[in-house]
Amino acid sequence: MITARHSRSAGLKRLALRLLPVTGLIALLCSCSTSHLAIARQNFFAGRFEKAHAYLGDQLPARDRVLVLMERGTILQAAGRFEESARDYIEAAEIIGDLETYSISKGAASLVINDAVQDFRGTPFERTLLHSMTALDHLAMGNWENAAVEARRIIMSLDKELIGDFPQDAFSRYLAGFCLEMVDDYSNARLQYRLASQYSRGCRVDDRTGRILPRSTNVAVESCAPAGECELVFFALLGRSPTAYQVVNGRIPDMAPPYVEVLADGKYLGRSCVLGDVGWLAAVTEQKLALLKAGKTAARVVVKETLARSVARNTDSDALGDLTRLVLIGLLETPDMRRWETLPRWLEVARVAAPCQIGRIEVRVRSAAGQLLKSFCLQTPIRRRRSLMVSFFRYPPLAPVFSEGSNMSARKQHRNLSEEAQAESIPQ
Repeated sequence: MITARHSRSAGLKRLALRLLPVTGLIALLCSCSTSHLAIARQNFFAGRFEKAHAYLGDQLPARDRVLVLMERGTILQAAGRFEESARDYIEAAEIIGDLETYSISKGAASLVINDAVQDFRGTPFERTLLHSMTALDHLAMGNWENAAVEARRIIMSLDKELIGDFPQDAFSRYLAGFCLEMVDDYSNARLQYRLASQYSRGCRVDDRTGRILPRSTNVAVESCAPAGECELVFFALLGRSPTAYQVVNGRIPDMAPPYVEVLADGKYLGRSCVLGDVGWLAAVTEQKLALLKAGKTAARVVVKETLARSVARNTDSDALGDLTRLVLIGLLETPDMRRWETLPRWLEVARVAAPCQIGRIEVRVRSAAGQLLKSFCLQTPIRRRRSLMVSFFRYPPLAPVFSEGSNMSARKQHRNLSEEAQAESIPQ
């Protein structure tokens, strides 16, 4: 009996002594992954796409594979490499589908270590936006059928039975409707436009035409473009979504969204309207998850405390018990701070009558007060099917360049956006 107890005590002691180097290894791996992601994000928001891409190779931990593919797909999309971007996004979605089958081993490990040991698969709104970004890639390449496939995946991801009480994304609803309209599935497109209007907080959508107007206006929505003209649907992805630190700590910047004015060959066509705010989606999602996280953390701390007391009792060493407690609770009990941080903050759409032949699109980014932040021209991507044309752009990450007409107030407004865009992913 004494021999058995001594053997068990020695085994527990060896186990406890091994906890510290294992902890160090886990911390090192997490630090390496976080460091690479942070550097890639900094380069992305500085417009250095190739450098950003170089930091997101295949050497990162497998548990971060989905996050890496999300971030890398965004970098490639901003660089205009739409086919490669779509490939990364699709792979991420396929991995998430495989992860729907619960991993017992990693689930058990998360009860002893922390949630960061589990494979990242994103929050519900991130999984929806994964399909939305893929759809934009297909639209940029003129792959209408593939875009419609992603539209149906968007709709599935937003099904009430699947999403539950998590927030609906009006932008993704609208994008799904437009992709279906491009393949002549008008009845389902109208349904998505109707739902986009229902869930949008700032705009209303006419389900017959897809036209968008602020809710405050009473101007009638035109039923179609004037004779001899086409329609341009312009998706504007503006700003930078809040960091994980800002989301978890409730410090999401409260900023009035900028907007874009769209001109074609010098002719003013119209302006964008906000359909989605990633900051709002993240904040509401975090509130929904907070209770679940708190319950799991409390259960995990109980398990760790029990293990620490068992080590102390069976080894007759309070010091070893305290060391185990320090490792399991003091060092390993940290929140999972992984987020898809290269997402834009505001998701906007302009649907306007336009000439059927467009050489270039001029985009003027303005603050909520109407002050010019930046003006530049786009030549790609502009795709057309019959009388419908589509284009999109992202602002920032490109480095700020002001026209001669930009004033100091506009520079200050831009600096507010840029400071958010250049903020560190991890607080100092």
